[in-house]
Amino acid sequence: MKLVNQRILVWLLGFMLLFSAAWVFIGKYIYETAANVNGECWGNLSNRPDRFHSRFWGIRTEHDLSEWWFGDYQEVELTLENEALRISAWVREAEGNAPWILFIHGLGSCKNNHAVLLPAAMMVRQGYSVMLLDMREHGASSRINQLHTAGQEEFNDVLSGWRWIHEKKGIPAEEIGVYGVSLGAGTVALAFAEEPRIHAAWLDSPFADMEKIIRSELQIAGFPAFLAGGAKLAGLLFSGIDIMGRTPLEGAESIGNRHLFIAHGKQDERIPVFHGELMCETANAFMLEDGSVECWYPSGQVTVGEDKTTGHAVAMLTELEEWNHQMKEFFGRTLNHQN
Repeated sequence: MKLVNQRILVWLLGFMLLFSAAWVFIGKYIYETAANVNGECWGNLSNRPDRFHSRFWGIRTEHDLSEWWFGDYQEVELTLENEALRISAWVREAEGNAPWILFIHGLGSCKNNHAVLLPAAMMVRQGYSVMLLDMREHGASSRINQLHTAGQEEFNDVLSGWRWIHEKKGIPAEEIGVYGVSLGAGTVALAFAEEPRIHAAWLDSPFADMEKIIRSELQIAGFPAFLAGGAKLAGLLFSGIDIMGRTPLEGAESIGNRHLFIAHGKQDERIPVFHGELMCETANAFMLEDGSVECWYPSGQVTVGEDKTTGHAVAMLTELEEWNHQMKEFFGRTLNHQN
């Protein structure tokens, strides 16, 4: 009987070890898939501020953006405190003492994407100075392992741009706005939490919680949601980063007397609209008397090619005039700029 019990114990231990190894292996695959960065900027590397088009998955859409092209920009290189990384950025300075807005792209994208070039162009037309930067692992910035960290490290890239504007250009903190789209929106929210002097931020299609994103993607793919825990462990084991550690909700919770604008499409299939709604509810709950929260949930999709549609971060195209108006009003009010 004792021998039988020992054998059962050995089998149980063996099964647990095998299960644990499989869990970590599957988690590593999920982590590397979820965190992988497409180095081609989704086919947008040919875009420049003075000539850009809208593309999704490398496929150009029919939107004519030529009236928004702008010149007189230059490339700058930013440095980070305590990190030997090169962060590439474009800047376009307005005449006089104009406020600045910093633009941050999404996952696998870069500063060459219309999703930041178009809103930047709108603000250039309103008389703002703008900066568009490539986060690490993206565009022309430093690449280490082609994996993003869901903003856990990238928020430092955002802060490097903000500090360059504030310290090198001498722009007061209350005259600097930050704009992020998708992964960039979540990253901006983390920077907003880290740097209390960031006065105003616009979040386009933000995620509120990376764990919720991964769980949702797993369920869509037919896998059990609990495997998200394996992805978290794999990130810690193989990169030393918990991609689910800090969440953009920290930014909403830290709003205080500052200002947030949250825009999220109702038909967003990539980051469901409840993420934007949760960010909005949280910000409203933590906002103080002199702060402000504006939330906008537009409808609309964009046709890509012959048989694809997307509702993720498309309102700047489907609601172009209203998007332009909302940005003008929000940043004009919060950065005290009238053109």
